[in-house]
Amino acid sequence: MKSKVGFVLLFFFSVACARLDVATKDPLKVDINMRVDVYQHVVKDVESINDQIYGTQDESKNLNFLPLVQNAYAADVPSEVEEAIKNRKKRADKITEYFSKGYIGENRQALLEVAGVDKDIPSDLKAEIKKLVDEENDDRQVIYEYTAKKNGIDIEEARKIFYKDDYKRAPSGSWFEVYQNGEFLWQRK
Repeated sequence: MKSKVGFVLLFFFSVACARLDVATKDPLKVDINMRVDVYQHVVKDVESINDQIYGTQDESKNLNFLPLVQNAYAADVPSEVEEAIKNRKKRADKITEYFSKGYIGENRQALLEVAGVDKDIPSDLKAEIKKLVDEENDDRQVIYEYTAKKNGIDIEEARKIFYKDDYKRAPSGSWFEVYQNGEFLWQRK
């Protein structure tokens, strides 16, 4: 009996250690579905966060399910991220107003900048706008870092995804830093 078990083990060991050379004329193909799946999860997280801040971008969504999605997402979110989302929601109307007036714009890193590229900012608003932009960027940074860490991606990748979603949601006339003809330029959407 021992010799049969030993023979079977020897057989499996020799098969497992056998080398198999495979030569093909065509190059090997690699399945990259894993990366696409990770990217899709990040996009869903970004959309969920921005939906909480700005409301849903697609009115055809069933709004009865939205609180469930938000609450499910919020269940595993640290308190500082929840606070950052709440702060951004409180300032969303002012941000939108200043975007439309050309006082601020969003740069390629998905952060706001005091632009004033379209009009000069009234002197009585400069300090308020600067403070608003600084607070918004601080909260954005908290959210971007959390999203990157949660999804196992680089923060720059998270910023790109937020930038794309912000651009998609922004009304026409908003200022964004875009890549065009080999350089970054400020343009209206």
